[in-house]
Amino acid sequence: MDSKFIPNQSKSQFISKKANLDKFLFQFNMKRTFALVLLIPILSVTNVLFAKERKQQKILVVMSAADTIILDGNKNHPTGVFLGELYEPILKLKKQGFDFVFATPSGKKATIDPESLKEKYWESSEVKKDALQFLSDLPSYHNPIPLEQAIKEHQNYVSVLIPGGQGLMSDLLYDGNIPKILKLFHQNQKPIGLVCHAPALLTTLYQNPNEGEFIFKGYKVNSVTKIEEWFIETIVMKGTPKVRKISTLLEQLGMEYHSSFLPGRSYAIRDRNLITSQNPFSGTEFSELYSNAILEYLKMNSF
Repeated sequence: MDSKFIPNQSKSQFISKKANLDKFLFQFNMKRTFALVLLIPILSVTNVLFAKERKQQKILVVMSAADTIILDGNKNHPTGVFLGELYEPILKLKKQGFDFVFATPSGKKATIDPESLKEKYWESSEVKKDALQFLSDLPSYHNPIPLEQAIKEHQNYVSVLIPGGQGLMSDLLYDGNIPKILKLFHQNQKPIGLVCHAPALLTTLYQNPNEGEFIFKGYKVNSVTKIEEWFIETIVMKGTPKVRKISTLLEQLGMEYHSSFLPGRSYAIRDRNLITSQNPFSGTEFSELYSNAILEYLKMNSF
């Protein structure tokens, strides 16, 4: 209503009310601005605290401590942990703010498989050098804990990662702590990452027929293929290890085996909390699936 049509007394009341309304709106806007000024640093602090909390999340990295594997029943061949299969996933996770605790049988420092240092497995010699330096800068890598301790502290870890390399076929495959670790992490639906030869460790979960149904029955899985095993045995190691044809062993347990059409190609697969990959050339694909599984687990469990 135009103020010229308002009676004098009502006109003064109208002006007074309008002034009060203007004052209220001014005070409201000032309070809102002040609240936003206070909220911005609070949000910043919250983000910092969240990032700090993320950095406190730890991943258990189980590694072989073996440096040889027996071929043809009587010949020792040098082996260990395959460098690239360890480096690629933990590099990605380190960038995301995670920490690592390394564990081996008896707490002995792991040996890097000399085969994994060959240039054919690396984009460049500089990348390989960066990988070696990256591991050297991780204190826990030099001082791994025993597997028994890892079992006692399993609640401290959001996931377990086991890189490949023939070394694990010499020690981890026969270590009674491995099925315990796998069961504990699976019971809590924590991500389990197994690279190349490491899926063979799933066979340790069903060594006793009285244990009941295999806990990963029906899961999709990947590992080193039969053709790749043949190539390693014939061209690289020039000898046959005791346990081979990992893909067949997994299928016999009731798992659904998948692989790339051609050998030596990148391939990784995730089924629920189980993430597996095929060879040293699958690092990028595996790392993406594995890190996503961990982030989803943290989100679902409000970490």
